[in-house]
Amino acid sequence: MSSEKHGIGEKFKYGFDNYMSKGGFSIFSALMFLFFASFALMSIVRFVANTILPQETLQTVNDQFWRVFLQISDAGAIAEDTDGNILNKVIGILTIFLGLILFSSLVAFITSQFEAKLDELKKGKSLVIEKNHTLILGFGDRVLEIIRELIIANESEKSPAVVVLSELEKDEMDDFFRERIEDRKTTRIITRSGSTSSLQILQKVSVNSAKSIIILNDVAVDASDDDKFLGDARVLKTIMAVVACTGEENVPPILAELHMQNRRKLAENISPGNISIIDEHTILAKLMVQTSRISGLALVYSNMIGFDECEFYFYEPSDDCIGKKYIDIMFHFRTSTIFGFKKADGAILINPDPETVFEEGDKLILLAEDDSTIKYLKNKLEYKAAAGEPAAALPKVVEKQLIIGWSQKAAPIVEEYSKYLIDGSSIDVVVHELNAEMQSEFDHIKSEYPGINFTITAADIQDQSVVAGLKPEKYDNVIILTGDGGNAELRDSETISRLITFRHYFKNLPEKNVKTQLITEVADSDNIEVIQEAGVKDFLISNQFVSKMYAQISEEPEVLNIYEDLFNPEGSEVYIKPVNLFLSKLPAKMSFGEICASAIKRKETCFGIKVFAEEKNSDKNYGIYINPDKDKVFSLSEGDALITLAEDES
Repeated sequence: MSSEKHGIGEKFKYGFDNYMSKGGFSIFSALMFLFFASFALMSIVRFVANTILPQETLQTVNDQFWRVFLQISDAGAIAEDTDGNILNKVIGILTIFLGLILFSSLVAFITSQFEAKLDELKKGKSLVIEKNHTLILGFGDRVLEIIRELIIANESEKSPAVVVLSELEKDEMDDFFRERIEDRKTTRIITRSGSTSSLQILQKVSVNSAKSIIILNDVAVDASDDDKFLGDARVLKTIMAVVACTGEENVPPILAELHMQNRRKLAENISPGNISIIDEHTILAKLMVQTSRISGLALVYSNMIGFDECEFYFYEPSDDCIGKKYIDIMFHFRTSTIFGFKKADGAILINPDPETVFEEGDKLILLAEDDSTIKYLKNKLEYKAAAGEPAAALPKVVEKQLIIGWSQKAAPIVEEYSKYLIDGSSIDVVVHELNAEMQSEFDHIKSEYPGINFTITAADIQDQSVVAGLKPEKYDNVIILTGDGGNAELRDSETISRLITFRHYFKNLPEKNVKTQLITEVADSDNIEVIQEAGVKDFLISNQFVSKMYAQISEEPEVLNIYEDLFNPEGSEVYIKPVNLFLSKLPAKMSFGEICASAIKRKETCFGIKVFAEEKNSDKNYGIYINPDKDKVFSLSEGDALITLAEDES
């Protein structure tokens, strides 16, 4: 240990350094101390001088103190000593010099502190004082679409807030939202910059009072496995930080974006029941398969998912509902459509058997425009089903599907198709380059479904002769997948190029009544019009679909269970079926309530209509009517269809 002794001056200097390093308040207090010390010193000097050499203009001690204060705070006050003696003039000059030094230091300090505060605000480090806000941690690809959906969801609220925390600069995020979101309605978008896994910063954005938290992955879904592993690790760290801030018993609903399956299970076990994970690849694959097999279904889903049209609600009616059957309860709502029950044990029943009884502790799953439109009517609405028996089930037919391209969704899509197709059907895949990993995934699926014919080949799909050799007109659907990697614009450009090739082929066919459908995935919704011009009738806006789901599940986490059930081929799914399966006499003029009564005879829940005559009319939502009022009358004819929940397409 050192025996060196330090002098009083060194100790004072060390103590002064420590004091001044505490921040702005210590500097301000030091300047104020110097000001008052200087004032006291010059007042004493002025008093002594006036005692030795009196000045007539300073008759009292108060006059002397006032003269010192004026001169130390204002250099112009030197004029007060113009008629004074030489001693008082010298003291006045000294006082003014001290004042100039002190006040210039004080002004410089205040200016620097003000600039530092502005800089802090620009950097997004200040405290957020909000309650019941949606907190988004991260700045992934879909943050924009999520916030757009939340703006719609919050439209009826007074002053809702969405807080975004990411490692980007605050002004960069503010500019991003300012350029892309013109109408924020009632929603305030608040941005802050910092680490999403820092406990101190999470406390600053009021994580404890957030109504829900969305954690976005900063690594894209089409990145390499190594990058996705690191991205998932950061998301897990953020989840742990949130739990550490809020405590395990007070964790708000968390919706996290994770790429790796093992990481999803790990995240859900951190706080069981509070953390939801969307399996994006699987959901998009199921959506692509369902929308390709049923024309118009993509538009139906776009009306169901999100807040723009109708949305799902878990509704607990009065005790009057207990003991009633599903077939009866559906007619106790005029402006809402019942989809099924959520049982007391949490099980989801979509389109249950019509005789299923509503029990105590159950909730209704409703599709409604808004919670304010949900009204349970004590008296059942009476609607008569169409006369006659509904048509028999349609026979399942052999299908032929052609998939162009390969991405991380390709294998789930092929496998999902295999679950629907009957023996003798075929799935052909054409890729630009075939590698061992693709072949391995494909062979694994092939071994699981021996009754289906599978082929995978490599070819240049931009070559017209290659397309002609494929004979795409013999397929029910041609599905063009958007590739992995690159930005959305480049990926869509490649997709559009392939679409043009197929469009050119179909236009030059002698036979004009080809029923083959072109289906594709759109990464950027701004390219929809170009995609439609290329002859695509059905398309999946992948980023928008998933973003809408994120927004909706953040508001009501249990909605994820509904989607998982709807996308499961083993349960009831959404179908668009010809109206003649339900009505024996056409044309017919019926209310939607009567249509629902006719559909339930086939054990199907009808929640919409597709009018063929309006299929190309964008002003009428392309003929799609979701959840209309049960008293609304429709004129139905051949070509029209019902949108129902059913166990299969027959």
